[in-house]
Amino acid sequence: MPLCFLLLVMWLLAGCGRPSTFIDADSFPPIFPDYVGVTVPLSMQQLPFEMSDGRCFSVEKETKGDTLFFRVSAWERGSSRGMRYKPFPVYLSHDDIDPYVAYRLIEPGYESWRDMGIYQRELGSFNESSIVTNDANNKGCVNCHSFAGANPERMLFHARGQGGGTVFVDGDDVRLLNLAKVGPRKQGTYPAWHPGGRYVAFSSNDTHQCFSVEDKQPIEVYDLSSDIILMDVSTDSIYAYPLLNTADVWETFPAWNEEGTKLFFCAADSVEGMPERRAKVHYRLMEIGFSEGKFVGEPSVVWECDTLSASFPVIKGNKLLFTTTSHGTFPIWHQDADLWMLDLETCKAAPCDDLNSFRAESYHSWSSNGKWVVFGSRRLDGRYTRLFIAHYEGNGRFSKPFLLPQKSPQENLLRLKSYNRPEFMTRKSPELQKQVRNLFAP
Repeated sequence: MPLCFLLLVMWLLAGCGRPSTFIDADSFPPIFPDYVGVTVPLSMQQLPFEMSDGRCFSVEKETKGDTLFFRVSAWERGSSRGMRYKPFPVYLSHDDIDPYVAYRLIEPGYESWRDMGIYQRELGSFNESSIVTNDANNKGCVNCHSFAGANPERMLFHARGQGGGTVFVDGDDVRLLNLAKVGPRKQGTYPAWHPGGRYVAFSSNDTHQCFSVEDKQPIEVYDLSSDIILMDVSTDSIYAYPLLNTADVWETFPAWNEEGTKLFFCAADSVEGMPERRAKVHYRLMEIGFSEGKFVGEPSVVWECDTLSASFPVIKGNKLLFTTTSHGTFPIWHQDADLWMLDLETCKAAPCDDLNSFRAESYHSWSSNGKWVVFGSRRLDGRYTRLFIAHYEGNGRFSKPFLLPQKSPQENLLRLKSYNRPEFMTRKSPELQKQVRNLFAP
């Protein structure tokens, strides 16, 4: 080992040597990620952190009942005196959480991208692996993964680009179908599996983007039209119900209730003069009945607001979690984007103050038992979307969200990709790279 390297190691060890004197502080330590007072499942007790200001530190850990206490002592490198902070609590919940979460990793902007993929993370460890990357489809886009009942062996995702379409996975059966060449010839965009597994509702969106050199929001993604279509995966047939395919209303973001008797979606009155008049676009929450493979009756309004626009409805029981912004259909670029909860029994909605920050909160997913949510947020730096998890306490309240733990806290800052569309899974997904590559082989 080179002498210069040995000297460097000795200097670092000496510099972080523990002081002999500590002053007790009546406050919790400033740490990153901020795990002070969070609630975690029993399977997620590994919570690596560091001092936010880079100081050296040591940790003593103690368990009292269902609470972990972390006592942190911190000091400046080379200092003879340190600070001993008040032990901070981490509460342990006996409510199970699904063992895996899936997400897409992609650069967080409109610039050209080269590498992206759909990945999975084991929540009880730091193990991450790919489900499929765009090496399999000649560097095309892979997006909008969706699982039937959180089952990774029955799923779909879009593979855009030359020869692209929608990839359907049913166990060992992996196939590619171009939805735009079937039935009403509409492209599928945002999917929602029916709880019975036979049907998938898609929105079919004509999506565009515009840029601004003056506004605080540099980019806006908007639709010029959108409809709802229904696919029967047992026959590969697609149906466009007339009342969900109207030119004067833009329908998007389908979501089923757990009984499969209603389809919820977002709808806005069409606006001419887009994108200049995009601030006039306000999406409301709608519902329509469903029975024996057909929509029943007419759509009706569940929630609307003249000053807010709704997106991403996700339902668990009588709880509908959705995102609001001041206008539009793509909240990830809106710093004012917040999560809201709608009670389907009372139709009353309110912001989820426990989850929201002063930056964009966007896509979200309920755990299978409805006790946890995972959602994307740009609260750390305003640009990169990262995943946060929170326990549902009941009555519309959540515990303090915590950042998805990483083996090294710095990985949360150094990974230059955004986490997109987090979805819980009941087990690990098989790796699909080979099967998908075969679908796109010349």
